[in-house]
Amino acid sequence: MSSIGVVLNPQAGRNRQRRNRAAHLGRVLGPRGWVRETGSLEALADAAAECREREVALIGVCGGDGTLARTITALVREYGPTALPPILPLRAGTMNTVARAMGCSAWQPERMLAEVVDEQRRGARLPLTEHQLVCINGRHYGFMIGAGVPVEFLRAYYDQPRRGALGAVRTLLQFSGSALVGGRTIRRVFRPLPAALLVDGRRGPFDAYTVIYASTIEDIGLGFRPTYRAREQAGRFHVFAAAIEALPFIAALPAIRLARPTRSPAVHDVLAAHLRVEFRDPTFYMIDGDIMEPTTRLDVRLGPVVRVIRR
Repeated sequence: MSSIGVVLNPQAGRNRQRRNRAAHLGRVLGPRGWVRETGSLEALADAAAECREREVALIGVCGGDGTLARTITALVREYGPTALPPILPLRAGTMNTVARAMGCSAWQPERMLAEVVDEQRRGARLPLTEHQLVCINGRHYGFMIGAGVPVEFLRAYYDQPRRGALGAVRTLLQFSGSALVGGRTIRRVFRPLPAALLVDGRRGPFDAYTVIYASTIEDIGLGFRPTYRAREQAGRFHVFAAAIEALPFIAALPAIRLARPTRSPAVHDVLAAHLRVEFRDPTFYMIDGDIMEPTTRLDVRLGPVVRVIRR
């Protein structure tokens, strides 16, 4: 039986900068595991099936937030919602917000994996935490979902010459500058999306939204925590939905950074077990930083709880 299976996305930001990472991780594992590079969703499904067939004790995921969400989705489809092995996030993406929020603050996947291999060899108890997933439209799993401003921010961020924290700050400054002059960019970013929003069956207060966001973790990046109540109650996630315009939103950023309510009448801020969004038009949305194909409906429910190895 292999003890550790590692799924590696070769397209993840920091994996592109180190093309031989799979070989390095393979040497770290030695006889205690194996590495599979997954350049497509089909390859990812095959890797998930191999993990189950080999009865791995834990699964390393080498990539960023999007890789983690897509890998967990493939694993839930393969294992079912209750039998997932523990997950070890090996941070190698341009966005690693989810891994950081789950207590995996360390960089360098090789070092992280080496520590776990050593602890497992010595029979040490690995530090585990549990984290709630959400299920989107019955077929995707992740921790963060959004439409409107979150998607537009990601588009601008991915267009930056450098990503990471520097790219995110640069994007934020560009948006702020455009907001001050009422520029075309900020008008596009804060374009209202006509939609009906239902939280646990109760209709939301607006007919169009500039921000629709829900999460089971607090942090959305750069230390901003719009869903500061994400882990307040078991069986609930936090919904932050707003019809807010650009300048009031920028004025609310200090409160969001401090994980406090914005107290804006244009923000609907509530805990939920079920969120349903019906868009008037097909609309792009994001799951954990990956922009998804347009849809007219989002159905967000609680998903499985995953066990994560802190590092």
